[in-house]
Amino acid sequence: MSQPKKREIEIVKNEKSDASDQAEDQLDEAKGQQAVLYRFRQRHKNIQTEITSCSKLIAKEEESCVSKAPPRLRDGDLVHFSHRHPLLRFHLKGTDVIRCNMCTIIISGVAYGCDCCRYFLHEVCSNIPKRIRHDFHPMHSLTLLPIPSISLWHSKVESEFCCVACGYDNSLFSFYYHCDLCKFDLHLECASVTTKLIHNVKYPLDLFTSFPLKSEGATLLCCICNKVMNRQSTWLFYNREFDYICHFEFAAEEELGVIGDQSFLSEVQKSLLLQKSCSGQQQKLEKLGEVIHFSHRHPLKAIKQTNEASIMNCCICSFQALSGYICQLCNYFIDETCFTLPRRIQHHFHPNHPLILTSYNDPPKFKCRACGQEKGTTYRCSTCKFSLHRSCAGAPMTFTLDKNKKVSYKLLYSYPYDGEMAVIKCSVCSGELNSKENFMYFNFNLDEVLHVQCALNRETDSYDTKFSLASERLKSIKIEEDHS
Repeated sequence: MSQPKKREIEIVKNEKSDASDQAEDQLDEAKGQQAVLYRFRQRHKNIQTEITSCSKLIAKEEESCVSKAPPRLRDGDLVHFSHRHPLLRFHLKGTDVIRCNMCTIIISGVAYGCDCCRYFLHEVCSNIPKRIRHDFHPMHSLTLLPIPSISLWHSKVESEFCCVACGYDNSLFSFYYHCDLCKFDLHLECASVTTKLIHNVKYPLDLFTSFPLKSEGATLLCCICNKVMNRQSTWLFYNREFDYICHFEFAAEEELGVIGDQSFLSEVQKSLLLQKSCSGQQQKLEKLGEVIHFSHRHPLKAIKQTNEASIMNCCICSFQALSGYICQLCNYFIDETCFTLPRRIQHHFHPNHPLILTSYNDPPKFKCRACGQEKGTTYRCSTCKFSLHRSCAGAPMTFTLDKNKKVSYKLLYSYPYDGEMAVIKCSVCSGELNSKENFMYFNFNLDEVLHVQCALNRETDSYDTKFSLASERLKSIKIEEDHS
């Protein structure tokens, strides 16, 4: 056989061999894909089986829970704000290993609980008040809320919840005190710590919300734990006379004693009850000739001075007055007009958030959206950096100016002609508008503009009457406070 034919035969054999190998590879690949597909389906089937069995278990638990109807209220039982069902009175043993849903400590003794939901409270914990007023947050009451479950909302707890006193997010209790307006959070146990410690600590200690030694250059160590003090955040206790400084939580532990026992719970409860915010307290104070005001932590007493030398400056508006309400402990004074101002309002121009009353010197300063001025008592939304003077917030929707004939003006939140580039002047003072984005009174027929403050000043010649009218008008947009 010739050499070329041998080569042709070898090439054909090689091609057949390659084709055979390729077919085998394709078959193996197909088998592999089938195997993978089978394993996936088997796994999917197993998962479906697990889900089905889990669903049956959940359904069974739900059915058993539904079969247990919420109990009816009887004598000695409790309706508690933290649970939707009545809580029955129980006497539990420590061997029952039932934990309190508020403090997480095993209950031994009298308790209140809902057996349907497995929700139980110590008798002591059931008396912890829903609302308190803390000395270092006197403007608003603090409401007791459950801390979000760490298993479900761990990211929320880490990013949003942090106690302003100790700086930690974890707590001895599953509830905390919260001011929704200021995003001010306090652990329940931290809220119970008083502003002065005198009983079980080495020296009498005063509570500070910021570092008291501003100019100190040296690193300061806690006198209890011997660790570095944080200058930037968290509260602390300090005694100037003995130069004794310590972390908030370590001083609190020394004062309150063993954390987590029954006496500790009792001390926490007693302290919080002293801070309780309730309407009944107001009635007791009225009998003594005293009243409570949201802007101050102590009771105030009505005074009326006759001597001009005794005139006082109001702590909310800074104006001088002879009559008003005074704190006999710290000389905090509010004039009669400011005393009647609502704490919170809902303004038409800023409907998404409430506006909170702030005093004339409360930082940070925002310009009033209505008149463009910065000074004065304002209602403020810190979230949006939005501010309105009390008189601007109470400005009526229509204003009538008496000249020879009555002319009505409508309150507008900005200049009605967007493209206008000419200088616009007030018809009362002839001054220019600070901004076409400020509030103004406008008469479309006469094409006249009034500054809001010019209009309000023309309404009356007296500042007292002007602010009294503002207080009266603000009642229509007042947000009622819940003192339950």
